[in-house]
This record gives sequence, structure tokens and C-alpha cells, in this order.
Amino acid sequence: MTQVDDILGTTAEMDTSSFLRYLIRERFPQKTVVTCSLRARSVVVLKLISEIDPATPIVFCHMPNLFPESREYFAKLVSELGLRDIREPAEDHGVLPGDCDHSEGLWAEDPDAHTRAYMIAHLNEALAGFDCWIRAAYHCPYPDTPGPRVVQEGRLIRIDPLASWSQSQVQGFMQEHGLSYHPLAMSGRSQPPKDEAEVVTTFAF
Repeated sequence: MTQVDDILGTTAEMDTSSFLRYLIRERFPQKTVVTCSLRARSVVVLKLISEIDPATPIVFCHMPNLFPESREYFAKLVSELGLRDIREPAEDHGVLPGDCDHSEGLWAEDPDAHTRAYMIAHLNEALAGFDCWIRAAYHCPYPDTPGPRVVQEGRLIRIDPLASWSQSQVQGFMQEHGLSYHPLAMSGRSQPPKDEAEVVTTFAF
């Protein structure tokens, strides 16, 4: 039995919160890291993490052209959730020995030139020293079909905690827990964005 099979078997009946608690507290204590962005799904995961262990390392994935509103929004989230270990992506020097490349694809905009580009942020250095990677940056639209929530990626166990969550579930969680959306995402709107991809087309975060 592989490690992935073992985790899937052990956690098959667990809800998302119990699943994350098992990974952070029991399976990979002190060896779990989370990557996040400012999308609603990221906020949901950060809220769940804060209730399990607010000292869990969080790597905030973003491109250099982060808007001031984004920095303020993230700082507010960190303060409200009581998260205690926030990290910037480390300068990356390539794939580590015996491993594969670990990365996040991020949309970046130049607000002055009105251009938009898809860029790859390599996270090999940022993820070094950890065994479990909770990947919660969510820079892509909601998938048509759920993907796996546990996979082996090189030496790491990679986790998608919201693999089976629909957009309505995410919005319901945000509302239930009084979590705020990015202010630019809500600018001029009375309801949460129907498609988070709309946000990406207007600014980068």
C-alpha cells in the first residue's frame, strides 16, 4: 500500500476540517506547509487552518505587482484569523536533489500597461523541509469535475483540501463565518463574484 492509499483510506469518512486536522496534528506534525493566495477558496482553507493550528507555516504566493489593497486585505485576514507563521516564497534555486519541481501558476498584471501574463512561481526552496504540502493558492477557476485531494508529487504528499467543494459551498462557508472577500473583487457588486476568474481578469493578486 502506498502512502497516498493509506491516507485516503484513513480519511475517507472525514470532513474537510477533520481531514486537515489529521494531516497537521497526527500524520505530519511540524512537517506540513500551506500555500495560499487571496481567492475565496484560499480564505476558506486559512480559516480552517487557524482553528486547527494557527502556527502552521503559510506561504503567501503572489507576483511582485501586488496591489496595496491586496496587501491590506491579507494583513487583515492574518490578524483576524490569528495566523502566526506567514512566509514569502523563498528565492528558488531549482529542483532539490531526489525531488521534482514544485510550482504554482499565477496570473500577473501590469496595471499601467494594461497587460496580463501567466507566470510560474517555483516553490522548491519554500517547500524544503516539509513532507506535506496543502496546496490552497487556487489561481484557476473551479473545475468541472473534482480532482484528487491527495497525490504524491516527488517526495511530497500534495493536498487539495477543497477538491470536492463547489462554488456555492465556498460562498456559504464565507457567509456563515463572516469572512470578507477581497475588496476589489467586490467593487461595484452586491453579490460575491459568480466566477472567481472574473477577478483575475481585472487585477492581479
